[in-house]
Amino acid sequence: MKKIIFPSVFASLFFASCSFEKAEPLTLGCSTTMSFASDIKSFIDSKCVTCHAAGGSGTGDFSDFNVFKSKADDGTLKARVFISKDMAPALSPQLTEEELGKLKCWMEQGAQNN
Repeated sequence: MKKIIFPSVFASLFFASCSFEKAEPLTLGCSTTMSFASDIKSFIDSKCVTCHAAGGSGTGDFSDFNVFKSKADDGTLKARVFISKDMAPALSPQLTEEELGKLKCWMEQGAQNN
C-alpha cells in the first residue's frame, strides 16, 4: 500500500505545481518614436559599419541608409540580430541591451529615415 501512496502523492504535488497560464510577451516599451539619425545611426556606424562597409567582410554597406533599411525591411536584420543572435560575431563590438531595444523599436515603427 505504501508503494502506491508515495508515488501518488509525489505525482499530485508535481502536477499541482505546473501552471498552464500563458506568459506575457516581453515588451520593450516602444512608446517613444525612435529616430534613425539620433537614436540608431551612431551605434550602427560605430559597431556595425566596422564590417558592413564597402570592401568590408560583412554583406551590405550599412553606411548607406537604403542598404541598411533593405535589411530591416526584408527581415534579414531581425533574423540575424534577434532570432539567430549571430550578429555581431563574438570578437566584434556588441550592441548593448539598450541599443538592441532601440533597434527593435525603430524596426517595429517602420524603419524610417527620420
